Amino acid sequence: MSIGKRISEAILSEASSIKAGNVHPEASFSDMQFQDFQMAASAIGQAFDRTVPKGQLGQVVLVGVQAMLETVGVNTSLGTILLLAPMALALPSTNIPFGQKVSAIIQTSTPGDSQAIYQAIRLTNPGGLGKVDHQDVRNTPPPSILDAMKLAASWDDVALQYTNGFEQVSQWSGRLLELLKHLPQRDAIRCLQIEILATRPDSLIVRKHGKEIGNVVQSHALAVLQSGVYSSQSYESAWAKFDSFLRQNHHRMNPGTTADLIAAAVFLASYAQEHMDG
Repeated sequence: MSIGKRISEAILSEASSIKAGNVHPEASFSDMQFQDFQMAASAIGQAFDRTVPKGQLGQVVLVGVQAMLETVGVNTSLGTILLLAPMALALPSTNIPFGQKVSAIIQTSTPGDSQAIYQAIRLTNPGGLGKVDHQDVRNTPPPSILDAMKLAASWDDVALQYTNGFEQVSQWSGRLLELLKHLPQRDAIRCLQIEILATRPDSLIVRKHGKEIGNVVQSHALAVLQSGVYSSQSYESAWAKFDSFLRQNHHRMNPGTTADLIAAAVFLASYAQEHMDG
């Protein structure tokens, strides 16, 4: 399977799962539908197949974002692309551990990579960025994208992965593999989303609405997790209330960063499964 095909499948698998507050086959936003994710997944995968062999992190991100916008005209997957680009360059790796290899990709990136990534972010104009004093995406990019990610890591979990060797992505990939022993993939992803939201606030929600609302969302997710066994009547009732809560006021509490992290976890898990099967 080509790297692009694996990328497309990871994006589509995440988007296909019936997750609380997100776009999926049974729920749309006013400006975004599941079909946008389907089309974007294919375009992004093809872009990765064209650029990953060249080994330039910034170019992989920029071409992926351009392909997404040219195909669907909306930002379905910026965070996912930012996560998958260094991962695609690190995998398949040699005997070097994944965290070490992906960190090396980021640490050895060039000023040109930083410029391309800043350009990609500007193209999408992602929600909740606001304006900061240092390394704002409207300003001149730093020589190393890692410098910018270190500054953003305290308020953005995608940036955090760049600084910690994709610690959360690796952790949740492992948890996904455990869930897949007992559940179909879409159910495993759906279950994983609630587990993640119950343990840490979604950083997109926090950026847009503040820490207090982020903590409220986390407490609601924890209530779903504690309501009963997955897929039981009590669980599904609590899940439906949580989903409705996230979707009020025009989907303003979409846990979008968690969706990006899950797509990355699905991608990493696919490599792990292939290794285990082999």
